[in-house]
Amino acid sequence: MHKQLELNVLENSKKFKIKTERSTQIASPNNKDIDGQEDIVKKLSDSHKLQQKEIDKLQVTIENKEDQIRKLSDLVKLQQKEIDRLTHINEYLVQANQAKLSILRDERQLNQGSKPNQKFKSHKSLLPIDKKSNKISEDGNTQSVKLFRRQTFRNPTLVRFHQEDVDAFKSDRNASGASNFYDILQQEDCFRTNAILNIQLSDEDATTQYNVDGTVSLMKALLESEENFCEIIQSISAQKLSFLYDKFKRVMSDHQQLFILVLRLKKIVTGALQMNSSVLLDDALQTIIDQCVDCLECDRASCFIVDQAKKELWTRVAKGTQTTIRLQIGQGLAGFVAQNRIILNIEDAYRDQRFNTQQDVKNNYKTKTVLVSPILDGDKCMGVLQCVNKSNGYFTKDDEALLQIMGEFSKSVLKNAMNHDAQMLIQNKLRHIIKTGIVLQSKQHNLIELILSSEERLRSLMNVDLAKVVYYNQVLSHIDREGKLSQTDTLLGIMGLCIKDQQLMAVSNCYTSPIFNPNIDIETNMPIICMPLKTQNHQIIGAIQVINVKGIGNISSNSEAKINSIDLDMLELFCQQCSQCLQQCKQSTQQ
Repeated sequence: MHKQLELNVLENSKKFKIKTERSTQIASPNNKDIDGQEDIVKKLSDSHKLQQKEIDKLQVTIENKEDQIRKLSDLVKLQQKEIDRLTHINEYLVQANQAKLSILRDERQLNQGSKPNQKFKSHKSLLPIDKKSNKISEDGNTQSVKLFRRQTFRNPTLVRFHQEDVDAFKSDRNASGASNFYDILQQEDCFRTNAILNIQLSDEDATTQYNVDGTVSLMKALLESEENFCEIIQSISAQKLSFLYDKFKRVMSDHQQLFILVLRLKKIVTGALQMNSSVLLDDALQTIIDQCVDCLECDRASCFIVDQAKKELWTRVAKGTQTTIRLQIGQGLAGFVAQNRIILNIEDAYRDQRFNTQQDVKNNYKTKTVLVSPILDGDKCMGVLQCVNKSNGYFTKDDEALLQIMGEFSKSVLKNAMNHDAQMLIQNKLRHIIKTGIVLQSKQHNLIELILSSEERLRSLMNVDLAKVVYYNQVLSHIDREGKLSQTDTLLGIMGLCIKDQQLMAVSNCYTSPIFNPNIDIETNMPIICMPLKTQNHQIIGAIQVINVKGIGNISSNSEAKINSIDLDMLELFCQQCSQCLQQCKQSTQQ
């Protein structure tokens, strides 16, 4: 037993020594330094990871910037190639114009009987056939005539050899009046096909432009008679014959453009018939947009309506989108056109500072070319037509003229639709007034229910959130915020002044009015209308107060809020209904 106890004591003493040694080692300064170094290493590794992440982000940003720089450099190269191409074309046109002027100068000198300049002697001329009887017999066949023409055209010696015959022929040509053709040949072209479609250009001015056009005058002189045509063709020089060829190409091009315009006008006429059948405003807007997309051959279109009261443009329908777009007048391309009443033809929308890119971001769309035209009713802009992204290329002058024609058709369509909507609105309000009379008559035995029902019907009639009705019988009674009947002996606020003066009041902003009282008036910074309630004996029995939505456009100005005539008529009818019910309620309480 003693040995066992001794062994246990020894083991316990050894364990205690080991623990003390470990504790002394842990508490030693060397171990503390090691722990501090480990913390520093952890912090350094964490900071290194953060720096590595930052470096990765910077590398991604640098790669994106390099891609952008690469794309911009490619774009600059393409633009430089386009500039070089246009410069080359410009130089070619300048040289061609100089050659044309020199040829015309040479021909003018020949017409006047003088010799051409020395530097233009090498120009090839085609001599008349009927003055060369010594070279070509009158009984010769067509092949011999063509052969002589080729020889004369290619051999300058023959030109000089037959110069005397040329002068003699020109004197005969001047005597017969054929020299007018050469004067007409120098006239400039001033008529364009889109001038026919320009609504602002009168028919007389368009006819004048057509008659003085160089190509038209040339065709008239050339086709005056068959004899004159043959004489001119046989006597004309090779250089002028090439000009005549260009004139014929111009005539063919104009003919083709006119044919295309007739087809597009046919579409517009068909679309106008469809637009006139649209009675509702939404249907009219959709029809106008569909016809614009079809006739102008574009991807999307919009028809904005100008609201002068709110100083904004709005559209319920935009081709390709399902949202309502609202713009302030002067904002974006449509707002600029509505403000300045001019047509805009933009080839690159994103290079125009007036273009609003927010709609593209919302609709995930890319706008490139834009054509915008106002819908004018005299000096007033009632709407804006906007066509986006021409299907092939850019919008032309013909497109501008066609869109103006579409605007004229749209004006009448929008007028009819808006008048129809106004009539429907009046009918709905009249139905509402009739129903209001029925509802209020059922509540005339209880003043609180009558006032609450009147306020509810008034809000529904004006389509607003706030409206108030007060009853006046020597005491001003109204429903407070808690829905209880509150009475005051004095005439307070705008309501009190309206009852005192017995006149209609229109206030742009209640908070700016010095007589505003939050206990009796509507708390709003919007325009309000306050009307007295009069019995058939013209006695004041109360007043109404409601938000005037139509007067919102006058908030920013110091002028009085405008009141829509339809709203004013409906409010007068409502006041008559409400006054009668309040009078009957008063009589029932007195009994």
